[in-house]
Amino acid sequence: MLVLLFLAIRLPLIFLGIPATASELLYMLVGERMGDGFAMYRDIYDTTAPLSAFVYWTIDVIAGRSYLSYRLTATFLLLFQAVMLNLTLNRHQVYAGKGYIPALLYLLMGSLTFEFDMLTPLLIGNTFVILSLPYIITISREGFENNRLFVGGFMVGLAALSYLPLALFLLVAAFGVVLFASNTFRSFLLMLCGFAFPYAVLVTYYLYTNTASYFAEMHLLQPWQFGINPLVPPAHLALALALPAGLLLLSLISTTSLPQRLVFQGKFQQLMTVWLVVSIVVLITRNELSVGSFVIILPPIAYFGEFLFTSRMKKWILNLMFFILLGGVLLIRYRQPLGLASFVKIDDSQLLLPKGGASGTVRGSSVLVLGDDLSYYEHNKLATPYLNWQLSQRHFGRLDEYQAVYDLYQNFRLESPEYIVDQAGLMPQLKHKLPSVFEGYEPTQTAAVYRKAR
Repeated sequence: MLVLLFLAIRLPLIFLGIPATASELLYMLVGERMGDGFAMYRDIYDTTAPLSAFVYWTIDVIAGRSYLSYRLTATFLLLFQAVMLNLTLNRHQVYAGKGYIPALLYLLMGSLTFEFDMLTPLLIGNTFVILSLPYIITISREGFENNRLFVGGFMVGLAALSYLPLALFLLVAAFGVVLFASNTFRSFLLMLCGFAFPYAVLVTYYLYTNTASYFAEMHLLQPWQFGINPLVPPAHLALALALPAGLLLLSLISTTSLPQRLVFQGKFQQLMTVWLVVSIVVLITRNELSVGSFVIILPPIAYFGEFLFTSRMKKWILNLMFFILLGGVLLIRYRQPLGLASFVKIDDSQLLLPKGGASGTVRGSSVLVLGDDLSYYEHNKLATPYLNWQLSQRHFGRLDEYQAVYDLYQNFRLESPEYIVDQAGLMPQLKHKLPSVFEGYEPTQTAAVYRKAR
């Protein structure tokens, strides 16, 4: 019944057709270009983490460019996360009794808007964070549980390889070691070795392919921006998050009146409190903030929500609270199909691609956009490595340096797009610096769009 309720809430909007989003198109471009044989970071300038890029490549090989495939994969991952979290809580007897309330709340809050239907690196990485939980709460004995501690660190390492700021969950793992392990220092070193192992393997690969500097610049350094740019107006973001925030607040209040519990259960509550704090810190590291970013806080909401719905409050009040949550989720999620967008105002237009696409008559061609507008790629393929415009400044922003101009020449010698969309106004300078490459491009009837004539 839990799964059926989740699918009943989730699937209709997916099959009704969620508008195309810019971030999903970016992930598809990464997967498509990797599927064409190009290497991440060396031939694709973007900050997408390597494990997430591998997932996008796999989907491209199986289904090509398919928004439906991405959204069904995201639905499966969210369901998997909820089930695994609930199984972990039940298996370790975190509560006085066993039940499925955490999974129910996880899936309900995870269906709040269409943003949770997007297969983001944060959603992929959150899966590995949840998988690490049973290993970091291991009550270890010297020499007996070492492998579990290593696996816990390994899972956090895979999470960081999906979305780098999730490496901060090493703090949660360290706190778990302090609470549950017998030999704290040795246990933490084991977990740290597990975390470093996938990175050691990957760095070795990049050293052999002579792309370690690209990997360091575009993966290890770029995600730590600390410059939050809200993609949804703050007032609208607050409205969308009112339900999960209210649920979390009431749940935290309900923990203050808990009866005497086992020592393990008290320690686990401390661990989940640290988890909540680290999740908020991870949000601060994002350079773009929207409703979907809060998928990282779903595990603490699910955990603490159990205390609210098993409290000593009257049953009819608890049932009423649940139906208010369910109605609120349906109202926010289906506000567009139900014609209620004018009453429930959540402006998520910055996430969407322009209707009809910005490419106009340019379709089925290879394109390079000198700017941040990805909508030109909706019906076209990317040519050259310059996907992320900020990272592309390593060349286009240094046209007065010989090395940058030479690197541009090398990249365009290997690939030359049929169209160049010059939103940055660089074509005159490029034609002057590299006439052998750019003189062959002529203006079209569309402003700032150049077509290769020869």
